[in-house]
Amino acid sequence: MEDYIFFIFGTVISCLINSLILFQFIEEKNERIYANRWLYFLVKTGLYLVIVCINVIQQPVINFASWIILFGIVNYALYENTNIKNIYRVLEVPVLISILTVCETVGVFTLEFILWKLGIHNIQAIMMESMEITFSKLFVLIFYYLVISKLWRDDLTLTKPQFLVEVIIILFSIADLAVIISVISKITSNTEFILLLINMAFMLFADLYFLYFARFAEKYNQLKVKLRLLEQQSLLQYEYYAEQEEKYNESVKILHDVNKHIKMIENMYQAKEEEIAITYTQEISEMLLPLALEEYTNNPILNVLLNDKKKIANFHNIRFGLEVGSVDLSFMEPIEVTTVFGNLLDNAIEACDMVSQNKYIEMKLDRYNDFIVVNISNSSMPIEKWNHDKPVSRKGKNHGIGLLNVENIIKKYNGCMVLEEEAMKFSCKIIFNQ
Repeated sequence: MEDYIFFIFGTVISCLINSLILFQFIEEKNERIYANRWLYFLVKTGLYLVIVCINVIQQPVINFASWIILFGIVNYALYENTNIKNIYRVLEVPVLISILTVCETVGVFTLEFILWKLGIHNIQAIMMESMEITFSKLFVLIFYYLVISKLWRDDLTLTKPQFLVEVIIILFSIADLAVIISVISKITSNTEFILLLINMAFMLFADLYFLYFARFAEKYNQLKVKLRLLEQQSLLQYEYYAEQEEKYNESVKILHDVNKHIKMIENMYQAKEEEIAITYTQEISEMLLPLALEEYTNNPILNVLLNDKKKIANFHNIRFGLEVGSVDLSFMEPIEVTTVFGNLLDNAIEACDMVSQNKYIEMKLDRYNDFIVVNISNSSMPIEKWNHDKPVSRKGKNHGIGLLNVENIIKKYNGCMVLEEEAMKFSCKIIFNQ
């Protein structure tokens, strides 16, 4: 009876580690279809319990098939990934399970080889099975976090701190296992066996936690770098448009001198020099025209930005349509205004440059009840790849930062952003909640 309890305990630990790895793999590669968190929690819990019950039967073929079928169904029914073909999504879970099974087998053979080399024999069957579970899961954890997870993320580089942490974890596990192997033949009581079993379980969960933490720390460092880029980009944009606003204010001062020009024109007419007066008027008009800005909103920074982007669009032969209603953006910081509209319009201009004909940008900004609604659409080439409902930049890994910055500002005001593509048309719809 005690041996059966120990067997159940080992099966629970083994299935739990494999389930955590598989669900982590599925959720990092795909997106949830439904928003209900409790649905996924119940599915994960229920699937884990079913897997444990099936594995208790000790039928290898049934066990292996149940992992593939059940996790494959969950992956396909509750998750989606528009960036890869369905055939790859169907195969990814069976392939991973097969790789993990191979790792477990290698772990078992490694244990048997070590025991044979050390001349350790006559180990209790339940103790041997517990040791096999420990070795096999250790191989699974190390291989998954150090190899598999980096291969599918195209991330083969390690920072020194991350590498050091992972090496320490592996060395700690090897040392712990060495101690267990050295005392395994001396275990005589159930109490000692239980303590050893608990030690092996805690070692596996410690490895699981620290290996996950090492990768989490690396993601944190990458996000810190991105954050610095975001702040730098926002600051540069704000400084640029603040400078443009100063130039605009200077141009307003220049316009005050127009009274002198008008007086000069009046003198010309009084002197019967109408033709010279008309020519002079045209020259003054051409000189002052570039200084004038169209006032689309009551936000001076946004006015400067829209005028600037409209000039750039005209230079690139892009038709720029603007429909702006009575909108008050005073709830946003000036740097946030430049970040949101500057990035979105820059992206739209860049997308139009890749189109050979019918280049256009249409921007609508208006207020509906308590919401500010922004709709920017532009001509675009088909998007090759999407990731988490956002297009992946063709420029590479370090690009696409601006859109992330826009998303952060929108979230600050409890807003939402929807990106869509249809028939050579890309659109960005934003709702701000004041």
